[in-house]
Amino acid sequence: MIEYEVKLTASRKTLEKIEAEMDFVSWAVTRLPPKKLVSHYFDTEDLKLLFNNLAFRLREEGSRKVLTLKSNGTFKAGVYVREEKELELDHEDFLSKSFLKRNFPEIYNIVKDDELCEVLEVVNERHPIILKKNNSELELDLDYLYFVKGRKKAEYYEIEIELKKGCSEDLIECASLLQTRFDLKQASASKYELGLRCFNSIPVL
Repeated sequence: MIEYEVKLTASRKTLEKIEAEMDFVSWAVTRLPPKKLVSHYFDTEDLKLLFNNLAFRLREEGSRKVLTLKSNGTFKAGVYVREEKELELDHEDFLSKSFLKRNFPEIYNIVKDDELCEVLEVVNERHPIILKKNNSELELDLDYLYFVKGRKKAEYYEIEIELKKGCSEDLIECASLLQTRFDLKQASASKYELGLRCFNSIPVL
């Protein structure tokens, strides 16, 4: 699956303002109930997946558990274009070599004899908003985040705009409108990488 999205950094106050003032956009706006997402990122101790531009995540949403493998992809005209692979998890040992070889051979080939361990947890209160116009549909997610590593915790706030239907020009238009109105900057990396940076956990090679 190919994902098209824009990521913007913001303050908590700005997220609250955007959620309250969505009438400035020329899109039909539908606010969805907030949801809690807990994401666990797995890598080797020396971050082999990160240095191969991959992120391996187990996301919990209530009782639902989904594994996702994401690539860093490309960044063009402000839009991240990334390939991702998802697998809903039952009770399998998803860190075992046999499971990885069968379902995520990309990880298996990189990790080899090393073991995967949890290197970062991200707790996210997500406030989703659906935007529709003509044949286009975007999901605007206002993310109130905590990065967690051991006993350390750091707050972070981000906006994700994902293209669900339509063309990338619609995504760029919406992002530009938000950036101009609220003086927002583009996020410099994925949540995984940003979280590790918060705790100075990325070694210099």
